[in-house]
Amino acid sequence: MRKERIGFAMCGSFCTHKAVLEALRELTECYETVIPIVSETVSFTDTRFGGSEELMETLYQMTGKEPLCDIPSVEPIGPKGLLDVLVIAPATGNTLAKLAAGITDTAVTMAAKAHLRNGRPVVVALASNDGLSVGVKNIGELLVRRHYYFEQCR
Repeated sequence: MRKERIGFAMCGSFCTHKAVLEALRELTECYETVIPIVSETVSFTDTRFGGSEELMETLYQMTGKEPLCDIPSVEPIGPKGLLDVLVIAPATGNTLAKLAAGITDTAVTMAAKAHLRNGRPVVVALASNDGLSVGVKNIGELLVRRHYYFEQCR
């Protein structure tokens, strides 16, 4: 098992959660420490794709850790240097815009801000219908900053 500590942050592109959970499963097979992080929307919203309590339990079962789901619980990521890499998957267009604008009003955006203060990478797996149209300016904004890397969420 690899020793790098991975933060795995999920946003509300609920239709992609099944695929994202498969990617998370693969990470937990390779890395000793994977810390789940969810946006407030994910932690409290039931959809046709599943219930929030089910998802939170699945994340706990997969990682052995309670998901972090609010700003106070993720803020220590930076000062304590808790992560080596932060993965945001799925990253919605809304979260992408907030990251580009420096808005930290969700657990996921605060986790990114806190993590970036240590100069460590954030991998953004975009899952957005507008990812290559309206969101392109936000992708461009983040590409010119240090420590952001992009992947397509499938």
